[in-house]
Amino acid sequence: MARGVVLTESLIRRLGEVGVRAVCIENRATDDILVREIVDERTKVQLLGMTYDTLHELATTQFTPYVQPKRLRQSFAPVVEDVIAQLKESGAAGDQLSSVYVTDGELFHHSVNVTFYALALGMHMGLNKSELIDLGIGTLLHDVGKLCIDASVLQKPGRLSDEEFQEVQRHAQLGYDILSRQGDISARSSIIALQHHERMDGSGYPGGLTGKDIHPFSQLSAVADVYEALTANRVYRRAFLPHDAMRVIQDEHAKGRFSDFAVRAFLETISIYPIGMSVRLSNGHLAVVVRSSEHLQFPIVRVIEDEHGQAIVPYEIDLATVSDIRIEACES
Repeated sequence: MARGVVLTESLIRRLGEVGVRAVCIENRATDDILVREIVDERTKVQLLGMTYDTLHELATTQFTPYVQPKRLRQSFAPVVEDVIAQLKESGAAGDQLSSVYVTDGELFHHSVNVTFYALALGMHMGLNKSELIDLGIGTLLHDVGKLCIDASVLQKPGRLSDEEFQEVQRHAQLGYDILSRQGDISARSSIIALQHHERMDGSGYPGGLTGKDIHPFSQLSAVADVYEALTANRVYRRAFLPHDAMRVIQDEHAKGRFSDFAVRAFLETISIYPIGMSVRLSNGHLAVVVRSSEHLQFPIVRVIEDEHGQAIVPYEIDLATVSDIRIEACES
Protein backbone atom coordinates (compact mmCIF):
# COMPACT_ATOMS: atom_id res chain seq x y z
CA MET A 1 0.00 0.00 0.00
CA ALA A 2 1.32 3.42 -0.96
CA ARG A 3 1.97 6.21 1.52
CA GLY A 4 -1.12 8.32 2.08
CA VAL A 5 -3.68 5.63 1.26
CA VAL A 6 -6.84 6.05 3.34
CA LEU A 7 -7.87 2.80 5.01
CA THR A 8 -11.37 1.65 4.18
CA GLU A 9 -13.23 -1.25 5.80
CA SER A 10 -12.51 -3.44 2.76
CA LEU A 11 -8.79 -2.61 2.87
CA ILE A 12 -8.65 -3.34 6.58
CA ARG A 13 -10.37 -6.68 6.00
CA ARG A 14 -7.93 -7.51 3.20
CA LEU A 15 -4.93 -6.68 5.39
CA GLY A 16 -6.25 -9.09 8.00
CA GLU A 17 -6.68 -11.80 5.39
CA VAL A 18 -3.02 -11.59 4.39
CA GLY A 19 -1.80 -11.65 8.00
CA VAL A 20 -1.14 -7.95 8.66
CA ARG A 21 -2.23 -7.35 12.25
CA ALA A 22 -1.12 -3.73 12.69
CA VAL A 23 -0.10 -0.70 10.64
CA CYS A 24 1.21 2.75 11.55
CA ILE A 25 -1.42 5.45 11.08
CA GLU A 26 -0.47 9.06 10.39
CA ASN A 27 -2.39 11.52 12.54
CA ARG A 28 -1.33 15.13 13.00
CA ALA A 29 -2.99 15.15 16.41
CA THR A 30 -0.43 12.64 17.69
CA ASP A 31 2.67 13.40 15.60
CA ASP A 32 4.53 14.72 18.65
CA ILE A 33 3.94 11.59 20.74
CA LEU A 34 7.14 9.61 20.47
CA VAL A 35 7.26 6.01 21.64
CA ARG A 36 10.82 5.46 22.78
CA GLU A 37 12.51 2.11 22.28
CA ILE A 38 13.79 1.09 25.71
CA VAL A 39 15.92 -1.75 24.31
CA ASP A 40 17.38 -1.05 20.87
CA GLU A 41 16.65 -3.27 17.89
CA ARG A 42 20.25 -4.46 17.53
CA THR A 43 20.28 -5.81 21.08
CA LYS A 44 16.86 -7.45 20.67
CA VAL A 45 17.97 -9.23 17.49
CA GLN A 46 21.21 -10.40 19.07
CA LEU A 47 19.45 -11.67 22.17
CA LEU A 48 16.74 -13.41 20.16
CA GLY A 49 19.31 -15.19 18.02
CA MET A 50 21.39 -16.34 20.97
CA THR A 51 18.32 -17.48 22.91
CA TYR A 52 16.88 -19.38 19.95
CA ASP A 53 20.17 -21.17 19.22
CA THR A 54 20.92 -21.96 22.85
CA LEU A 55 17.46 -23.26 23.74
CA HIS A 56 17.54 -25.71 20.86
CA GLU A 57 21.14 -26.74 21.52
CA LEU A 58 20.44 -27.38 25.19
CA ALA A 59 17.29 -29.35 24.47
CA THR A 60 19.03 -31.58 21.94
CA THR A 61 22.31 -31.73 23.92
CA GLN A 62 24.12 -30.72 20.75
CA PHE A 63 26.56 -27.86 21.24
CA THR A 64 28.32 -25.79 18.61
CA PRO A 65 31.73 -24.18 19.09
CA TYR A 66 29.88 -20.87 19.62
CA VAL A 67 28.14 -21.98 22.82
CA GLN A 68 29.93 -24.62 24.83
CA PRO A 69 28.29 -26.24 27.87
CA LYS A 70 30.62 -24.50 30.31
CA ARG A 71 30.53 -21.06 28.64
CA LEU A 72 26.83 -20.17 28.60
CA ARG A 73 27.06 -17.50 31.29
CA GLN A 74 30.20 -16.13 29.68
CA SER A 75 28.38 -15.90 26.33
CA PHE A 76 25.16 -14.34 27.62
CA ALA A 77 26.55 -12.01 30.30
CA PRO A 78 27.75 -9.20 27.96
CA VAL A 79 24.41 -9.03 26.15
CA VAL A 80 22.43 -9.11 29.39
CA GLU A 81 24.69 -6.34 30.74
CA ASP A 82 23.89 -4.33 27.60
CA VAL A 83 20.15 -4.74 28.25
CA ILE A 84 20.63 -3.70 31.89
CA ALA A 85 22.56 -0.59 30.80
CA GLN A 86 19.82 0.39 28.33
CA LEU A 87 17.10 -0.11 30.94
CA LYS A 88 19.02 2.08 33.36
CA GLU A 89 19.64 4.74 30.72
CA SER A 90 15.94 4.86 29.81
CA GLY A 91 14.96 5.25 33.44
CA ALA A 92 12.83 2.11 33.28
CA ALA A 93 14.08 0.86 36.61
CA GLY A 94 13.23 4.05 38.45
CA ASP A 95 10.06 4.94 36.59
CA GLN A 96 7.90 2.67 34.43
CA LEU A 97 8.72 0.13 31.79
CA SER A 98 6.60 0.71 28.71
CA SER A 99 5.99 -1.85 25.99
CA VAL A 100 9.14 -3.81 25.14
CA TYR A 101 7.49 -6.49 23.02
CA VAL A 102 9.72 -8.15 20.45
CA THR A 103 6.83 -10.06 18.90
CA ASP A 104 4.72 -12.90 20.19
CA GLY A 105 3.73 -16.50 19.71
CA GLU A 106 7.20 -18.11 19.82
CA LEU A 107 8.94 -19.64 22.80
CA PHE A 108 12.17 -17.68 22.39
CA HIS A 109 10.28 -14.39 21.91
CA HIS A 110 8.40 -15.10 25.13
CA SER A 111 11.66 -15.81 26.95
CA VAL A 112 13.26 -12.55 25.82
CA ASN A 113 10.20 -10.49 26.79
CA VAL A 114 10.03 -12.16 30.22
CA THR A 115 13.69 -11.28 30.68
CA PHE A 116 13.09 -7.60 29.92
CA TYR A 117 10.30 -7.48 32.50
CA ALA A 118 12.20 -9.47 35.12
CA LEU A 119 15.32 -7.33 34.78
CA ALA A 120 13.28 -4.15 35.20
CA LEU A 121 11.72 -5.61 38.35
CA GLY A 122 15.13 -6.70 39.65
CA MET A 123 16.61 -3.25 39.06
CA HIS A 124 13.67 -1.63 40.81
CA MET A 125 14.38 -3.87 43.81
CA GLY A 126 18.05 -2.94 43.88
CA LEU A 127 19.64 -6.24 42.82
CA ASN A 128 23.36 -5.97 42.15
CA LYS A 129 25.02 -6.57 38.78
CA SER A 130 25.83 -10.25 39.37
CA GLU A 131 22.31 -10.95 40.61
CA LEU A 132 20.78 -9.20 37.60
CA ILE A 133 22.92 -11.20 35.19
CA ASP A 134 21.89 -14.46 36.85
CA LEU A 135 18.24 -13.36 36.81
CA GLY A 136 18.50 -12.43 33.13
CA ILE A 137 20.14 -15.69 32.07
CA GLY A 138 17.72 -17.73 34.16
CA THR A 139 14.66 -16.09 32.57
CA LEU A 140 16.10 -16.33 29.05
CA LEU A 141 16.43 -20.10 29.46
CA HIS A 142 13.57 -20.79 31.89
CA ASP A 143 11.39 -22.60 29.33
CA VAL A 144 14.07 -24.77 27.75
CA GLY A 145 12.25 -27.86 29.03
CA LYS A 146 9.31 -27.13 26.71
CA LEU A 147 11.48 -28.11 23.75
CA CYS A 148 11.45 -31.64 25.17
CA ILE A 149 7.64 -31.74 25.10
CA ASP A 150 5.68 -32.85 22.03
CA ALA A 151 4.89 -29.71 20.00
CA SER A 152 1.40 -30.97 19.19
CA VAL A 153 0.58 -30.80 22.91
CA LEU A 154 2.12 -27.36 23.44
CA GLN A 155 0.34 -25.91 20.40
CA LYS A 156 -2.99 -27.67 20.88
CA PRO A 157 -5.73 -25.09 20.20
CA GLY A 158 -8.29 -26.70 22.51
CA ARG A 159 -8.38 -27.65 26.17
CA LEU A 160 -5.66 -30.06 27.31
CA SER A 161 -6.60 -33.41 28.77
CA ASP A 162 -5.34 -34.25 32.26
CA GLU A 163 -2.63 -36.43 30.72
CA GLU A 164 -1.56 -33.68 28.32
CA PHE A 165 -1.43 -31.10 31.12
CA GLN A 166 0.74 -33.43 33.18
CA GLU A 167 3.03 -33.76 30.16
CA VAL A 168 3.32 -29.98 29.84
CA GLN A 169 4.08 -29.68 33.56
CA ARG A 170 7.15 -31.87 33.05
CA HIS A 171 8.92 -28.98 31.30
CA ALA A 172 9.82 -27.35 34.62
CA GLN A 173 11.76 -30.34 35.93
CA LEU A 174 13.22 -31.12 32.50
CA GLY A 175 14.44 -27.55 32.10
CA TYR A 176 16.03 -27.55 35.53
CA ASP A 177 17.76 -30.86 34.85
CA ILE A 178 19.22 -29.44 31.63
CA LEU A 179 20.42 -26.15 33.14
CA SER A 180 21.80 -27.64 36.34
CA ARG A 181 24.15 -29.78 34.23
CA GLN A 182 25.76 -26.70 32.67
CA GLY A 183 29.10 -25.80 34.16
CA ASP A 184 28.72 -22.04 34.60
CA ILE A 185 24.96 -21.61 35.02
CA SER A 186 24.42 -20.56 38.63
CA ALA A 187 21.99 -22.33 40.93
CA ARG A 188 19.87 -19.18 41.19
CA SER A 189 19.59 -19.09 37.39
CA SER A 190 18.63 -22.73 36.95
CA ILE A 191 16.14 -22.66 39.85
CA ILE A 192 13.95 -20.29 37.81
CA ALA A 193 13.29 -23.07 35.28
CA LEU A 194 12.17 -25.37 38.10
CA GLN A 195 10.06 -22.93 40.10
CA HIS A 196 8.52 -20.34 37.75
CA HIS A 197 5.17 -22.16 37.92
CA GLU A 198 5.21 -22.56 41.70
CA ARG A 199 2.69 -20.41 43.59
CA MET A 200 2.88 -18.95 47.08
CA ASP A 201 -0.22 -20.84 48.25
CA GLY A 202 1.11 -24.24 47.12
CA SER A 203 -1.17 -24.50 44.07
CA GLY A 204 1.69 -24.49 41.54
CA TYR A 205 3.98 -27.16 40.15
CA PRO A 206 6.11 -29.28 40.04
CA GLY A 207 6.69 -29.30 43.80
CA GLY A 208 3.63 -27.57 45.22
CA LEU A 209 6.01 -25.30 47.16
CA THR A 210 4.81 -22.46 49.36
CA GLY A 211 6.09 -19.09 50.53
CA LYS A 212 9.76 -18.90 51.45
CA ASP A 213 10.50 -22.25 49.81
CA ILE A 214 10.20 -20.48 46.43
CA HIS A 215 13.35 -18.56 45.47
CA PRO A 216 12.87 -14.76 45.19
CA PHE A 217 14.07 -14.87 41.56
CA SER A 218 11.37 -17.44 40.82
CA GLN A 219 8.75 -15.30 42.53
CA LEU A 220 9.67 -12.35 40.31
CA SER A 221 9.84 -14.51 37.21
CA ALA A 222 6.43 -16.04 37.88
CA VAL A 223 4.71 -12.65 37.67
CA ALA A 224 6.66 -11.58 34.59
CA ASP A 225 6.02 -14.95 32.92
CA VAL A 226 2.25 -14.82 33.44
CA TYR A 227 1.92 -11.19 32.35
CA GLU A 228 3.92 -11.77 29.17
CA ALA A 229 2.00 -14.94 28.36
CA LEU A 230 -1.34 -13.17 28.80
CA THR A 231 -0.40 -10.23 26.58
CA ALA A 232 0.82 -12.44 23.71
CA ASN A 233 -1.32 -14.18 21.11
CA ARG A 234 -1.65 -17.93 21.54
CA VAL A 235 -3.07 -20.64 19.29
CA TYR A 236 -5.99 -21.08 21.69
CA ARG A 237 -6.81 -17.39 22.38
CA ARG A 238 -6.13 -13.78 21.43
CA ALA A 239 -3.82 -11.67 23.56
CA PHE A 240 -5.20 -9.93 26.64
CA LEU A 241 -5.05 -6.15 26.61
CA PRO A 242 -2.52 -4.85 29.18
CA HIS A 243 -5.06 -3.61 31.72
CA ASP A 244 -6.93 -6.93 31.57
CA ALA A 245 -3.68 -8.86 32.06
CA MET A 246 -2.79 -6.66 35.02
CA ARG A 247 -6.22 -7.35 36.53
CA VAL A 248 -5.49 -11.10 36.30
CA ILE A 249 -2.17 -10.55 38.11
CA GLN A 250 -3.92 -8.62 40.86
CA ASP A 251 -6.68 -11.23 41.17
CA GLU A 252 -4.10 -14.02 41.47
CA HIS A 253 -2.26 -11.99 44.09
CA ALA A 254 -5.49 -11.52 46.05
CA LYS A 255 -5.87 -15.31 46.08
CA GLY A 256 -2.39 -15.61 47.63
CA ARG A 257 -0.67 -17.09 44.58
CA PHE A 258 1.87 -14.32 43.89
CA SER A 259 4.19 -12.76 46.45
CA ASP A 260 3.56 -9.25 47.75
CA PHE A 261 7.00 -7.94 46.82
CA ALA A 262 6.87 -9.28 43.26
CA VAL A 263 3.44 -7.82 42.49
CA ARG A 264 4.30 -4.53 44.18
CA ALA A 265 7.48 -4.26 42.10
CA PHE A 266 5.51 -5.05 38.95
CA LEU A 267 2.85 -2.43 39.67
CA GLU A 268 5.53 0.17 40.38
CA THR A 269 7.60 -0.67 37.31
CA ILE A 270 5.46 -1.80 34.40
CA SER A 271 3.30 0.76 32.64
CA ILE A 272 -0.25 -0.57 32.30
CA TYR A 273 -1.01 2.04 29.64
CA PRO A 274 2.18 2.57 27.57
CA ILE A 275 2.75 5.88 25.81
CA GLY A 276 1.12 5.84 22.39
CA MET A 277 -1.62 3.35 23.27
CA SER A 278 -5.09 4.23 21.95
CA VAL A 279 -7.82 4.03 24.59
CA ARG A 280 -11.60 4.36 24.53
CA LEU A 281 -12.97 6.54 27.32
CA SER A 282 -16.21 6.08 29.21
CA ASN A 283 -17.77 9.01 27.31
CA GLY A 284 -17.07 7.22 24.02
CA HIS A 285 -14.20 9.46 22.99
CA LEU A 286 -10.97 8.08 21.53
CA ALA A 287 -7.73 9.18 23.15
CA VAL A 288 -4.02 8.39 23.04
CA VAL A 289 -1.82 7.99 26.11
CA VAL A 290 0.60 10.93 26.21
CA ARG A 291 2.48 10.15 29.41
CA SER A 292 2.11 8.31 32.66
CA SER A 293 1.17 9.96 35.91
CA GLU A 294 1.98 8.91 39.46
CA HIS A 295 -1.16 6.76 39.31
CA LEU A 296 -0.57 3.85 36.92
CA GLN A 297 -4.29 3.30 36.44
CA PHE A 298 -4.84 6.93 35.45
CA PRO A 299 -2.50 8.19 32.70
CA ILE A 300 -2.60 11.54 30.94
CA VAL A 301 -4.37 11.15 27.59
CA ARG A 302 -4.99 13.29 24.52
CA VAL A 303 -8.53 13.10 23.18
CA ILE A 304 -8.60 13.09 19.36
CA GLU A 305 -12.05 11.78 18.32
CA ASP A 306 -15.59 12.07 19.63
CA GLU A 307 -17.96 9.18 20.27
CA HIS A 308 -18.96 9.15 16.59
CA GLY A 309 -15.41 8.75 15.33
CA GLN A 310 -15.17 12.36 14.17
CA ALA A 311 -11.90 14.25 14.63
CA ILE A 312 -12.03 17.04 17.19
CA VAL A 313 -9.63 19.73 18.36
CA PRO A 314 -7.23 17.68 20.53
CA TYR A 315 -7.13 18.30 24.26
CA GLU A 316 -5.50 16.50 27.18
CA ILE A 317 -6.96 15.05 30.35
CA ASP A 318 -5.17 13.87 33.46
CA LEU A 319 -7.47 10.99 34.35
CA ALA A 320 -6.25 11.08 37.94
CA THR A 321 -7.92 14.49 38.38
CA VAL A 322 -11.38 13.69 37.01
CA SER A 323 -13.98 11.41 38.54
CA ASP A 324 -16.50 11.12 35.72
CA ILE A 325 -14.20 9.88 32.91
CA ARG A 326 -12.26 6.62 32.92
CA ILE A 327 -10.68 4.20 30.45
CA GLU A 328 -13.21 1.65 29.26
CA ALA A 329 -11.07 -0.26 26.75
CA CYS A 330 -7.77 -0.29 24.95
CA GLU A 331 -7.96 -0.16 21.18
CA SER A 332 -6.11 -3.24 19.89
